[in-house]
Amino acid sequence: MSVADRLTSMLDTDQEGSSWEQIVRYVAVSLAALFVLVPLYWMVATSLKDPSQIGIFPPNLVPSPATMQPYFGAWETGPWGQWFLNTMLISGGATLVTLAIATPAAYALARFDFPGSNPIYLLFLGLLMIPAQILLIPLYNLLSTLGLVDTRLGLILVYSTFFLAFSIFLLHSFMTNLPESLEEAARIGGIPEWKIFFSVILPLVKSGLTATGMLIFVFTWNEFLFALTFLKSEQLYTISVGLQSFQGIHGATVYNQLFAMSTLATLPVIILFAVFSEQFIEGIAGLEMQ
Repeated sequence: MSVADRLTSMLDTDQEGSSWEQIVRYVAVSLAALFVLVPLYWMVATSLKDPSQIGIFPPNLVPSPATMQPYFGAWETGPWGQWFLNTMLISGGATLVTLAIATPAAYALARFDFPGSNPIYLLFLGLLMIPAQILLIPLYNLLSTLGLVDTRLGLILVYSTFFLAFSIFLLHSFMTNLPESLEEAARIGGIPEWKIFFSVILPLVKSGLTATGMLIFVFTWNEFLFALTFLKSEQLYTISVGLQSFQGIHGATVYNQLFAMSTLATLPVIILFAVFSEQFIEGIAGLEMQ
């Protein structure tokens, strides 16, 4: 069953559900969609307004006239192309590094009963409860000792460390749901363990890897605290830090330009979900069914 069919079946009236339950379900879904789409629309609409239209009451819901000048003006205020590139490299690098470490770790914890496997898994669960703020000073001291402060590599390592426990937790859930008979059949056939992992396990958890990778990418794309702390040079800023610094460029915030760059900053994430939405929904749905 495809994802579209699965979602349709979830909304269709079944034998046990009443029409009132369906109405409540549709109303809840509609309210949730409005909660997400209204701020997004307002951001895009404001980015297309002339400065004279901002702050008036009652506000104009539709820009009249709409102009692209805020985008052109905002792009000239800073090295936005470099900041987009930095964010792409850091987010993509952190996602790949985290998945490369978390995937075999989750497989080992889910499939092999070695001494200390349960305490190690509980340790990773405990790490999820640690607030990010208390890690700033220890991580800064560590990166400073290694000479990685104000570098893309340093921030990639910080993100990978921070999201490792979260990724292992998610992937462990996918791994434990796989039937062990497939691996046993492969072992009987004389296939080495490493080949079982790459040829049998990874294709089966592809949707889980996609969902986990997308969550890591989005979190790191929008992350602000670590990027602000560990990046000092303007040329190495990420988009989130660039947006924060943009507010003081003109002495006062130019909201249509700020919203214009915020709109551009959301486009890569929207494109990512549009391309991989099928795999993401399959991964999240598979996680919920466990």
